[in-house]
Amino acid sequence: MIPRPGVATQANFRPVRSLVITFCLMAAGAVVPQQAHAGLRVCNGSVDLVNIAVGYETEDGLRSEGWWTITANACSQILQEPLTGDRYYLHVADGFGESRLGGDITLCIREEKFVLYDGDQCWQRGLIEADFFQIETEGAQDWTVLLSYD
Repeated sequence: MIPRPGVATQANFRPVRSLVITFCLMAAGAVVPQQAHAGLRVCNGSVDLVNIAVGYETEDGLRSEGWWTITANACSQILQEPLTGDRYYLHVADGFGESRLGGDITLCIREEKFVLYDGDQCWQRGLIEADFFQIETEGAQDWTVLLSYD
């Protein structure tokens, strides 16, 4: 079981379910079933498959990239390198591409795998606008997000 010493936030899981986002900081030396990796990890504690896109600041500007598909009760290492920023953004979609989590920021995505810079003028660039939920990592190099039904 993953330790949960992080901050819990609730968000709506459209259309009828709600999704609880629990932010878990993986402490150094914590006992976990798998080897801990530096970076951003997302665990899907729901009963549905989810597709994840991530956004974050880089030296070249705001970057969004996707997709990672995470089956029910599974985890995926989204970013492999130690985290350097305080804010990251997640877009969560179901297996049909429907957004499942409201967000604080709008970034551009594509239906196929993508790496994009600049989150504005999506339509003019032939891209899709999507809401991304903000994650505050408090400067940690390792961060795990748990998606689960309440």
